[in-house]
Amino acid sequence: MTESPIPSVPIRICLIEDHADFREALCETLESTGRFEICATLSNAEDAFEFLREAVPPEILILDLGLPGMDGLDAIPLIRKANPEIKILVLTVFDNKARVFQALGAGASGYLIKSDGLKAIVQGIEDASHGIAPLSSEIAKMVFDTFSTFKPASPETELTERETQVLKQLALGLSRQETADLLYLSKHTINTHIRTIYQKLQVHNVSGAISKAASMGII
Repeated sequence: MTESPIPSVPIRICLIEDHADFREALCETLESTGRFEICATLSNAEDAFEFLREAVPPEILILDLGLPGMDGLDAIPLIRKANPEIKILVLTVFDNKARVFQALGAGASGYLIKSDGLKAIVQGIEDASHGIAPLSSEIAKMVFDTFSTFKPASPETELTERETQVLKQLALGLSRQETADLLYLSKHTINTHIRTIYQKLQVHNVSGAISKAASMGII
């Protein structure tokens, strides 16, 4: 008799979003996957600070930027300082360069745009749960375009040809599944390449990898 597989523990999510309809729709979609547990839904950063002081911290905190009271950008470094183990995933309508780089610089682990749709947002949250920092395609392109001009004359890198191919596709805004399909690889292989890229470039997320690789002339 074969043993039944042990079910995986759902990823604990805290959602800070002041628009009730969007908040409810996202919560329903996440919970329907069976992979996530919504441990709190809050409408402002101030309530989030109180929750984080009193409760077991979630693994992922999804944060809107345009909140009543304290702006989400101001909340990111405070949350990071008090709870460095939490992955902060920005989910907002703002896609201007200044806010994107401020959020990533403050410690956000990823940056998603609400207009991407719930399916893409859930995939981004799934990526974050696997240690891959998600960026909306337009945000990834923005980061790539910003740093692609900083290339030395004779770049040196330890990345293999395949790792460089993977990173280039991510820089163009492709998802890990799209990259896997394009390169005829499995998602597991893509994840392994991404983790190796992080180790070699000494970065912790996709935006950092793209930034450093661009500055080194790799992509």
